[in-house]
Amino acid sequence: MAENKKDYSYLDKLAIQPEKWNELDKNEFQVMTFRTCFLYGESQNKKMIPVLFQMYDHLQSNTSSVERIKMLTALSASIRKNKPKAIMALFPFIQVEEEGDVIRTASQFFVNLSVISNKEYSSGAKILIELVKDAPIDRNSAYILLGLLDINNDKIDKLVSLLKSVIGNEVKSILHNNGVSL
Repeated sequence: MAENKKDYSYLDKLAIQPEKWNELDKNEFQVMTFRTCFLYGESQNKKMIPVLFQMYDHLQSNTSSVERIKMLTALSASIRKNKPKAIMALFPFIQVEEEGDVIRTASQFFVNLSVISNKEYSSGAKILIELVKDAPIDRNSAYILLGLLDINNDKIDKLVSLLKSVIGNEVKSILHNNGVSL
């Protein structure tokens, strides 16, 4: 049976026109965000970051965390299948996201995909550890750490434990509330 794929290429032009985003239906906006994340992951063009982060902010205000986790899962699967080196596509789900469960899940996907991308298990973890070091009092750092600890890898756990002295009280509190003490 032939698969009928809809052509969403028209969304690529709208991605850089935030004033038109409200004209899109929810599905179109989600597809546009998916495509833009993937393109950023492939290109790692730093000039895309402001628009991508603004787009992700807009996505958060129009979707539930469950919908964003579904998108994250689909994006991760697409990266795994088509472009393992495009793992940076997950960064909005880690850096812009406000829901802890999404950040936690994105962190796990990021590390797991880094194995395929870089052939080194700890490379993705090291990148996320650097994010936490750059923002040790930011609540998102707690969810990054929870995602790392969920992987249950001794090397990663050791890297995380080295952060005990630098993370802030809110981060420690969130970890504690999730049954984790460093």
